[in-house]
Amino acid sequence: MTDNWGFYERRSASEHMRVLVNIGYKDTYPLAEYAELLSITINLYPVRANNRTNRDFVRQLEQLESKLEHWLKLATDAIYIGRINAARKLEFYYYVDSSRLNRQKFDEWLEQNWTYRAQVYVKPDPQWSFYTFMLPDALEELFIHNAQMIYALIHKGDDIGQPRNVYHWLLFREDIDRREITLMLEKRGYVIEKDREGKPEQGYPYPLVISRFEDVRLDTVNERVRELHSLIEESGGRYDGWGSVMKLSTINRLRRSMKRYLELAEATVRRLFLRRNA
Repeated sequence: MTDNWGFYERRSASEHMRVLVNIGYKDTYPLAEYAELLSITINLYPVRANNRTNRDFVRQLEQLESKLEHWLKLATDAIYIGRINAARKLEFYYYVDSSRLNRQKFDEWLEQNWTYRAQVYVKPDPQWSFYTFMLPDALEELFIHNAQMIYALIHKGDDIGQPRNVYHWLLFREDIDRREITLMLEKRGYVIEKDREGKPEQGYPYPLVISRFEDVRLDTVNERVRELHSLIEESGGRYDGWGSVMKLSTINRLRRSMKRYLELAEATVRRLFLRRNA
């Protein structure tokens, strides 16, 4: 099975959760031989209190996650389905074959490899009900796409904190729905991009392109997508994605300029060399 990880945020009445889930099992679960759900819950308060910086705090948790996955895979061939991070706790979830999990050995390993107290539970879940709970809904799938896009922008050197025109593509079944929501969006501060034509799709022949001047931090984009998704869902429409031009940081602009300069100089030298040896 190929891993396919998705990250998104989920809000409930009492909690704000950050969820990482392996979507790779979405079309094949449940797996009959992995009928037990193993959860490991970490209280974050003592971990945070004993680390000087947030970087050290995150690094310690990442090391635990990596060690857990490695040990459980070797010892039990467990399937890591994801984690849930809330304000006070971090939870790791696995599906295991109970005949392969030696609870005493696992508890001993955890005590040797983790300084703080951890709560461990194993319970039957043959239908993978908890995995179903972790899978994203339609809006959360958009959040996963947002995280992937922003990661790609950062990887390419984008300064995501710089404001720029961020474009959103909307689709509607009826023109009257598009006209009605256009007025609502203008009142909320969106610009209607009349010169930018959206692409109609089957069942949604009426596109609309809008924009807003703001940064592309994940929290900003997620809040914008949440708002638009809610508005157009009420109008029988569909949110079709967003995009923006890149805004390179100063150092990345210098690096890119230097790279182009060196490539040009190399090409010039190569041409001169070829001429002299022709």
